[in-house]
Amino acid sequence: MKTINKYFLMALAGALLSFTACSDDIEREPSPVVDPNCPGAYFSADNNYALELEPEAALEMTLTVGRTNTESAATVSVEVLSNTENVFEVPETVTFEAGEAEAPLTIKFPNAEIGVSYSYALKFTEGSYNPYADQQTYVSGNIIRIKWNPIETAIYTDGIVSAIYGVEYPLSWYISAEYAEFPDGSMRVRMLNPYKGATENPDANGIYNGYPYVDESMTVNDNVKVQIDINGKEAMMQPTYLGVFLNSDDGELVGGSAYGLFQGTKDDFPLGVVSLNGDNELESIVFGPNSLFGSVKTLFDQGRAGISTNPTTLFFSLDAWEEYMEANFTE
Repeated sequence: MKTINKYFLMALAGALLSFTACSDDIEREPSPVVDPNCPGAYFSADNNYALELEPEAALEMTLTVGRTNTESAATVSVEVLSNTENVFEVPETVTFEAGEAEAPLTIKFPNAEIGVSYSYALKFTEGSYNPYADQQTYVSGNIIRIKWNPIETAIYTDGIVSAIYGVEYPLSWYISAEYAEFPDGSMRVRMLNPYKGATENPDANGIYNGYPYVDESMTVNDNVKVQIDINGKEAMMQPTYLGVFLNSDDGELVGGSAYGLFQGTKDDFPLGVVSLNGDNELESIVFGPNSLFGSVKTLFDQGRAGISTNPTTLFFSLDAWEEYMEANFTE
């Protein structure tokens, strides 16, 4: 029995050796050679494929297409892989003149509705690109026309200016504001000319109808839009020139979230805190101490600003504002 096993193992080893030897003789097909006339088309790395457009923006976008072979004129075919509701009108080809390294691909979407997200995916047809090059030959993206919804009540309390000038605090006034919601669950609030001058004395609640320290003669821009980006319970105010000045020699006021602009973490410069009411609607945004910065143009141009130690708040109902003021400022 042992002899049989020995011969069997020898035969098996021989078979394995023979198999291995045969595998070394397998011929592999060479990789396809790229046609020397191939344009080598690719999508530019500078393109933006995810667009959030204002409602009044043009209903089109332009992508830059490049090529590596620029010797002669060429036409590159574009294939549409996906197109939500066929809203995108994509040219079938991109044309290059001789010597031209880049050409535009303008995509139109005239029937895109406000507040709806649309997606697309494109690629170049085979033979138009070099499959071995490290370049983008397939792209996907989306567009949405932002739907802004008016906010009925918005009461703003400033802590920005108090970081620069010794003005009264707290001081609250009504502002115009609107909000937008996005498919990823994020939100955006936009304050419209929040430092527009007051035209009347405060109401019975002590709330002005504008900022009482400025008037038309101190306004340099009456089309200011201060954007607050909301993700979950966090809010970030984009640094913005505020359209007014308190001292003409100092220049225009500027303010926004300190985090991301100054070196430090969220512990150093906290983001704003977002609260919702029982109906899951915005109730307030509170930028606490050290959350925002304030400056004026002459100093900001030099990289100088002050950190706001006083909170800046935005309340979306009179009741919520009164509750906050009573809890924080009533002795």
